[in-house]
Amino acid sequence: MCNSDRAENSRNNIERCRGCGGQITEDGDTYRHCVVCGLPVISLEYDTGYTYPSEVQTGRRNNTISRLGSQIARDGSSFSRRFGSLQSRISHQELSYVEKIVSEAEKAGVGGRTLSILEEVLNISNSNNRLSTNRDRLKGSKMLTNRIEKSEYRIRVFAAAGLTLLNRKLYPNPVIQIQERWNIQRDDLNNAIKFLSRQLISNCYDIPVNSSYLDECSHIELRKNELFFHLDSFRDHLASYIDNIKVREIIQKAIIRLSLNGEPVDDFSSNAMDGKFRNRNSQIAALLSIIDAMILLNFEDKDIRELYKKNPVKGTKTIFSRLGRYRLKLAEEI
Repeated sequence: MCNSDRAENSRNNIERCRGCGGQITEDGDTYRHCVVCGLPVISLEYDTGYTYPSEVQTGRRNNTISRLGSQIARDGSSFSRRFGSLQSRISHQELSYVEKIVSEAEKAGVGGRTLSILEEVLNISNSNNRLSTNRDRLKGSKMLTNRIEKSEYRIRVFAAAGLTLLNRKLYPNPVIQIQERWNIQRDDLNNAIKFLSRQLISNCYDIPVNSSYLDECSHIELRKNELFFHLDSFRDHLASYIDNIKVREIIQKAIIRLSLNGEPVDDFSSNAMDGKFRNRNSQIAALLSIIDAMILLNFEDKDIRELYKKNPVKGTKTIFSRLGRYRLKLAEEI
């Protein structure tokens, strides 16, 4: 009895006007007001005035399949099966093939402008669906038995290939570390690079050089930035099979070779760029300087050829296949 009295008193206190103490109220639009002074007493709940038919007997059915419409009852009829299948197909959200590749690159730590340019390159390469329908055999997938793992490996191969092409255009990314982490086979990567290159050429698209190396930059400063960018890239490849101390010696010797041939790599360069590398692009110039350095430091041909296997630069295959002749020519220059 005591509890019921206490509850009644509590309700009366809530409904009592705080201004005048009156207990007589009338309903307004949003509040119940005191009839004496007009102050709001109790807030009214929202009322739409509509009750769902299903709520009369049971609670309304929740949609647990998708955000589109209500759940279609599965009563076993051909009608419900057909419309249920249609609903699932329409409401199912799946990444496109290019988005899956870009997603793998993003998970590997690639971001910023490099990631956006990668997506652009892949979309152009897949303009005729040649990328998403590519089924070339991959050596790395032979060791995989799970279909999902094989599909993931193929996606990662294209991601690494795209990042390699961007790396050559001065878009910084850890493609070498990514390639090793994903255990990408060299032949698979090279074939994917060739495939993407053919697709880009067929679509008349040339990957633009990273604009950060072009803005407010003279042709001499641009050449210098490009040379050091590619030297860093080749350093990473060398470090994968040569001792770090020896790699440092190779790079230092390569910089000296570039400087002696007028390349803008230090304060002592002539900046005339009138040496043996003058008609070579920055990537090949950096590579040739490294070959010179390795020969002068008495590295064997197999160590030099391994660099080409790690990073086969277009236009240098003949040089690596004729290292004996290159050695003789270098001896004559010195």
